[in-house]
Amino acid sequence: MLALAANAFHQAALIALVPVLQHLFGVSLATLGALVGLGLLAAALAIPGWGRVAASHGLDRALQLTLTGGGLGAMVMGAGIAAAAYGWLAALPAFALLAAGRLIYSLSAPAILPLAQSVGTVRKPQNTGTEGAALAGHIGRLNAMNGIGRLAGNALIAPLLLLGAWAPVLLPLPVYLAALVLFLHQDAGEEPAVHPVPKMEAGAARPGWRPLAGPLSLGFLLQLSTGAAYVLLGPVIARRLSLSPSEAASAAGLCLAVSVAVGIAVQLGLERIIGHRLQAGRLAGTVLCAAGLGLLAFAASLPVLALAAALTAAGLSVALGANTALTLSAEGMPESGRALASTRLSSLQFAGLAAGSLAGGVLGSISLDMALSVLAGATALTAIIIPILTRFSRSSGPALQLALPDLSAAAPVHAPHKGASE
Repeated sequence: MLALAANAFHQAALIALVPVLQHLFGVSLATLGALVGLGLLAAALAIPGWGRVAASHGLDRALQLTLTGGGLGAMVMGAGIAAAAYGWLAALPAFALLAAGRLIYSLSAPAILPLAQSVGTVRKPQNTGTEGAALAGHIGRLNAMNGIGRLAGNALIAPLLLLGAWAPVLLPLPVYLAALVLFLHQDAGEEPAVHPVPKMEAGAARPGWRPLAGPLSLGFLLQLSTGAAYVLLGPVIARRLSLSPSEAASAAGLCLAVSVAVGIAVQLGLERIIGHRLQAGRLAGTVLCAAGLGLLAFAASLPVLALAAALTAAGLSVALGANTALTLSAEGMPESGRALASTRLSSLQFAGLAAGSLAGGVLGSISLDMALSVLAGATALTAIIIPILTRFSRSSGPALQLALPDLSAAAPVHAPHKGASE
């Protein structure tokens, strides 16, 4: 789906633009971290609402609305950046326009991926079922499409900056419009992916929050650590390599492009890499993510920084992919409940990104090296906590039973979203 790529392109470009936006608007890293983080927090709060819209009014209707909001938000953000760059507005009102566009975008576009996952699980039943490997493969392919957009966003930062700081933000706008037109055209003669469900039936099919405690907590913690690290990547590169803001943004885009390419390869091969060993794969992905963050804390050259970002992305892709597959393959999950479960997972992952962006801005203002070391340690601690979260989910009662094997008996590893995400 084109919108997945456009959504990911926008998110990747915004992160890589952090040094440029600092210089353009004259704001601190903490302020930009707050802008990114509060936008992610808004997404976390809004995404479950889109799951309810999908359950009550149909997935197709929910997707149409989120596509429209994504395009409108990108347009307003680009206008704010252009207004500051060309002196049409003073820095403060231009930044307010940027923040307004970020809010519109965050309330709609991030729901596209979890809704698309729900569409696929319903329209392609051969990829869903209760067999974890097939479902992980399906989720991996969707995330790979998301990753292609991120790869393009990171790789095109340098040439697009020649046009202006607004170009990376506005470029996805025609893609949103084209995706919306194609979506309406393709669905004109098709049955809705999920029919609207009466209110009483929708309430009965709604999965409880407690059985999802383990998967939700894991997604939140992983996205918190990696989200903070990616916010810090540009400033870390600028300081360690003594680069200008534009050069640091381009270098950060290159590092993220390498990491996304690795993530795409992992996601496309997710079914083969982890097979049915979803629980073990989830743990292995978390450990690999911690290793990447640990390397990032000490890397002093661009190739090593790119390697650290790639390891982090690969681990995150495996961990979140397996985490989502474990949740959506729960026994007794109704079709209408998949959209709700998927959007709840995505919501907590965006909440983690929001917390990570805020924490990254605050910790980075104190010490960049200390911030990265703390993030690596927190991710390693998350790997230790996984068995506790799993047992808590398994003991949650009959509301929704997740097929999670005992970790103590699992040897290998697996996993990931992304999510949010982008």
